[in-house]
Amino acid sequence: MKKLMAVVLTAGIVLSLAACGSNSNAPAATPSAQSPAASKAEQSSAASEEESWTFERNIEIVCPWGAGGGADTTLRTFAAALEKEIGVKVVINNKAGAGGTTGVEYAMQQPADGYTWLLCTQSPLLAQLTGASNVDMAGIEPVVRLVHDTNVIVTGKDSPYNNYKELVDYINANPGVVKAGCMTITGLDGLDVQLAFDGKVEPIAYSEGAQLNSDVMAGHIALASVGPAEIEALVASGDVKPILVCSEERMSTESFKDCECAGELGIDCYYGPYRGIFAAKGTPQAAIKAFEAAAEKAVASDTFQKWAASQGLDQRPGWQNTADFTATWNQDVENLSALVSTMNAAK
Repeated sequence: MKKLMAVVLTAGIVLSLAACGSNSNAPAATPSAQSPAASKAEQSSAASEEESWTFERNIEIVCPWGAGGGADTTLRTFAAALEKEIGVKVVINNKAGAGGTTGVEYAMQQPADGYTWLLCTQSPLLAQLTGASNVDMAGIEPVVRLVHDTNVIVTGKDSPYNNYKELVDYINANPGVVKAGCMTITGLDGLDVQLAFDGKVEPIAYSEGAQLNSDVMAGHIALASVGPAEIEALVASGDVKPILVCSEERMSTESFKDCECAGELGIDCYYGPYRGIFAAKGTPQAAIKAFEAAAEKAVASDTFQKWAASQGLDQRPGWQNTADFTATWNQDVENLSALVSTMNAAK
C-alpha cells in the first residue's frame, strides 16, 4: 500500500508540475498604471540602490550537485559571463549530497552578506514537501532564473531497445531489471522516471553527473534521466541513444530532433527543472539588486546565449528577473504544498 501511495503521490506531483509548475513560462502580470513621476522616482531609487553596492571580494556560488551535471555546467557557463559584469572573481563550490539539500543547507549556514549565492532547482523543494528532507527552503529567496530545462531519458548504444515502445515492452518482459540513474531521485528527474514508466523502473541516485554518463554509456545502468546539456555530446557521438524527451513537442536541436517526445505519445510529463540563483534570507537588497543587474547582462551575452542554444536550453523561455522569479517560485511552493497536503490526508 505504501508503495502504491508513493507512486500515486509521485504522479500527482509531476502532473501538478505539468499543469502549474509550467506557469513559470507564463508572462508576468501587467503592472498597474503609475504616473511618470512615480515611475521615474522608482527607477532612480533602484539605480541608486544598485550603485550603492560594490562587490569588494570574490563571491561564491554554491552548486548542490556534483561536477558534470546540468546544474554544474549551467553554473560554470553563467559564472564565466558573470565575472565580466560583476567585477570580481566568481568561485563555484560543489556541495553535492542528499538530492541537493546538502548544498542548500550549506548555503543557508553562510553569512547573508552578499558574498554567498546558491544555484537551485525545484528538486530540493519537492524533497522537503514530500518529507524526504527536513531542510527548510523558506531560508532562501529567489534572485534570478537562468534557464528552464527539460528532461530526457537515454540509454546506452548497445541496449536492445531503440524507442519508447520497445523499452516499455522490454520492461514488461523483464520486471525489476531496468533501472534509471538520476542526479536527484527525490526531485524532478526521479519523478520523471516514475511517471514515464508507471513506477516499473527504479530510480537510482547518483552524486556525479560524469559518473552517471559513464555508467549509462557503458551499460552499467540501463537508463539515465538527464538534461540535454549533460548528455548531448554522448548522443552526438552515438555512445548513447535518446529514448524519450519529456516535453510537449520534439526538440529542434540536431541531437534530439528525431527522438519521440511525451506530447506525441500522450505521456503527461511535460515538465523540467529551472535553474536559478537564490540568496539566503537577510541578504542585503542592495547586493541582490546589483547581482540581478549583472546577471541579466551575463545571461543576455552572446557567449551564454550561444551556449544555451547548443545545449538545447533555448527550447523554453529561461531568464526571469527577481520579481518574476519570486512570483514563479512562490506559486510553485503554494501549489505543491497544497497538492502534497491533500495526498497525505488521503493516505
